[in-house]
Amino acid sequence: MSSTLTIRNLDEDVKRKLRLRAASHQRSMEAEAREILAAAVAMPEAFAPPRTPEEMRERLKAVSGIWKDRYEGKTTDQIMEELRGDD
Repeated sequence: MSSTLTIRNLDEDVKRKLRLRAASHQRSMEAEAREILAAAVAMPEAFAPPRTPEEMRERLKAVSGIWKDRYEGKTTDQIMEELRGDD
């Protein structure tokens, strides 16, 4: 099945990056755009970006307690030092 999609008003920087990405994969820009679109629509909903600020808050709430007991009261710098094993 063949179909055509025209994308108008594409930002020049996006076009340049698409061209570079396509070249790095040894594909045409058209083939690269097909790959990107296919991957995006195949992405499980759980990995899709949140659609609203409320959805983002719900997602964060779901994972916020995972590290709470271990890192409560520490700054981000302290947490990163511990994770990296800095002394």
